[in-house]
Amino acid sequence: MKPAQYKAARDALGWTHAKVAEIIGVDESTVYRYQRGEVEIPGPAARLLRALVWLRLTESTRKFDQLVKELNHE
Repeated sequence: MKPAQYKAARDALGWTHAKVAEIIGVDESTVYRYQRGEVEIPGPAARLLRALVWLRLTESTRKFDQLVKELNHE
């Protein structure tokens, strides 16, 4: 996932860097480095973000929010 793709995914999800970091389990500074292209986004994190974008676009907001809560064990 390229930096522009990461930014597009984050924008599609409507999430802050902090929310992305929380969901994928990395430090917030790491996701800032993803967007600047300083660090390559690991394959599993990129696949998770792509899947979340797909879910965001295909599911109701309520169902999507519930899935994210379950993913994050809230």
